[in-house]
Amino acid sequence: MPPQSSSRSDRAFGRRCILAAAVLWSLSGVFTKSLTGLDGGTIAVYRGLFAGLALLPLVRPAKMRFQKPMIPLVVTFAAMTGLFLGAMKATTAANTIFLQYSSALWAVPLSMVFLREWPDRRSLWCIAVAAFGIVLIVVRGGGGGENDSLGIAMALGSGVAYAGVAVGLRSLRGLDPMWLSSVNNLGGALVLGLFLLLVSGSIPLPTWPQAGALLLFGIVQMAIPYVLFARGLRDVPAPEAGLLALVEPLLNPLWVLIFINEWPKDATLIGGAFLLAGVALRYIPLKRPRPVSITPDPAAPPASPADPARG
Repeated sequence: MPPQSSSRSDRAFGRRCILAAAVLWSLSGVFTKSLTGLDGGTIAVYRGLFAGLALLPLVRPAKMRFQKPMIPLVVTFAAMTGLFLGAMKATTAANTIFLQYSSALWAVPLSMVFLREWPDRRSLWCIAVAAFGIVLIVVRGGGGGENDSLGIAMALGSGVAYAGVAVGLRSLRGLDPMWLSSVNNLGGALVLGLFLLLVSGSIPLPTWPQAGALLLFGIVQMAIPYVLFARGLRDVPAPEAGLLALVEPLLNPLWVLIFINEWPKDATLIGGAFLLAGVALRYIPLKRPRPVSITPDPAAPPASPADPARG
């Protein structure tokens, strides 16, 4: 097979891996809302535990290196997952997933402060488009439930934490991403578990059916898609991967609508369209790139929103 055809074949396979990862990530709403009787924090503890245990055997011992910045990253990851799943319980799946993608907005000041990376003019325009969508969801996107305001606030908080995780991953891009994901999931579960012990004095034990669902949640919705996403990034540039990953926020509310019969408000859908358009426009190439031979670095995580850090 000619090298050019082989390259196209590899790129197509990489795209399929990333799309499959995005579809599996999009199941978070269905899993969370189906787990009745457990709060978002408890779900996050067990999901992180099972996901981390599934990913850890895939890490080569030579790649297991600790660095001090991993500690705040683990705490931020715990906040992201706890807030995200708590928001999913309190408000609609559409509100939650769209507002978590507000991370594209919050990542700009965080990158300026911690990485000394300054946004270009195009980024600022795209952020303005996304910000309009965020405001629309916050002001008009409530579903009428008594916990809507709390859920929207938690979803915004998960977006801020998601941006922090993306910045943290970028600062640690020299480490193996599979190792980082294992540490984030296991360490995040530990941090959330300690938080639950401090707040309520105990960590609720799931029933056997709930434990089975949590096991599937951790492996199917977190561990497997992470492996697929990491494999796809070998052949697909990070900006293109970020665009393909936008399938996740589009499908997440759809699955909840089909299986849970939860309808988002029109304002949420319009606001989400603006938000995702702002994110997408940032990564659509303006010029057709010249073909080059790329040797991807599997240890380097992609730029947001393609960072494989999901709530």
